[in-house]
Amino acid sequence: MEDTNSEPWNMPLEKRIVELEEAKRSHKKVAVILYPEEDKASSFRYRGYNIYQTTKKSNKWQLIYFFLNEIDAVFKIIPEVEILIFGRITRWSPQFDELAKIARENNVCILQDLDDCVCGTKYIKDMFNVVSPDFIDQEYWINTCAHYELISYLTDGFIVTNEYLGEKLSKAHDNKPYKVIKNFLNEEQISLASTIKKEETSDFTIGYFSGSHTHLTDFEVACPELFQLLNDYRDIKLEIVGMLELPKSAEKFVKNGQIIYHPMVDFLTLEKMQASVDVNIAPLADNIFANCKSDLKFFEAGLVKTPTVASPTFAFAGSIKNGENGFLCRPGEWYETILKMYQDKKLRVEIAENAYRYTIENYTPESNLKQIEEVYDYYVKK
Repeated sequence: MEDTNSEPWNMPLEKRIVELEEAKRSHKKVAVILYPEEDKASSFRYRGYNIYQTTKKSNKWQLIYFFLNEIDAVFKIIPEVEILIFGRITRWSPQFDELAKIARENNVCILQDLDDCVCGTKYIKDMFNVVSPDFIDQEYWINTCAHYELISYLTDGFIVTNEYLGEKLSKAHDNKPYKVIKNFLNEEQISLASTIKKEETSDFTIGYFSGSHTHLTDFEVACPELFQLLNDYRDIKLEIVGMLELPKSAEKFVKNGQIIYHPMVDFLTLEKMQASVDVNIAPLADNIFANCKSDLKFFEAGLVKTPTVASPTFAFAGSIKNGENGFLCRPGEWYETILKMYQDKKLRVEIAENAYRYTIENYTPESNLKQIEEVYDYYVKK
């Protein structure tokens, strides 16, 4: 697809204000979400833009997104909205207290939207086992989680990506209510997928789409078995996209071309790369932090008919039916599972088709609109 806009959320503030006013004239209720600008291409895509795009088709609700550098505009429109959502904001500010005060005066419900277990310090030791043993990195996350918690004190409840995360947050925050809006696809991804054609190659390529540095230790879950596969089968390759520091044992595979590394790319380029591999892997450590993560690596690969092999965390175990639309692997099972897919092209195609059908049934904007409306209705009771 040519001339694809990889940053469709970059629209003028004035246009979003007009859309808010049009929604009110149409007698729709309005939720606004506030997000840090530097997060535009990360969790904001799922938690802000995709929901904004989906609610444009709602007769009841419209989500409008704003970034922190636009907070003055949010102060002005607060009397017009029903819900104020603090997105994944990593630094508390006195402005938020003032904004919350005005929201309360106007009977606006205040929520916090989170897609990771990063709010407060109750579970932070578990997070260190995933992110980094480095002291400076740990100090950053201690401070950041404290900032998330400061914001949580302003809110009436949480919106989260899965039940496991919601229960952990609620337990750590005086049983505040939570509701789930899961991550799902946007129209740009679905449109692009319809134009992508799978190409046959002589090699078998495993794709690992890391995303962020919080996956450093996750890779180690499958690493020994992956490297054994590369050692045993010269035509198997491992393509890595994103932030990942490889162990020294990977050097020989990098040198002989079996491991190919790519830096972070935009979400539509990523989609093409996901389509180009034979199998997508999503190893995760078995801990609280990992179980709070969503299953986006499964459904984004499923959209382009690439089968996924993943760890059986809460979200993956909920979406992947082992042996039907993907595979769930514990340590010791990665080698044999991927080898089976390497040896059986018919199996790969069957799993990929099932993953695609499951994705279309469960992760499109249309299939998630009702849930979004129900969550907003719950917090703004009639």
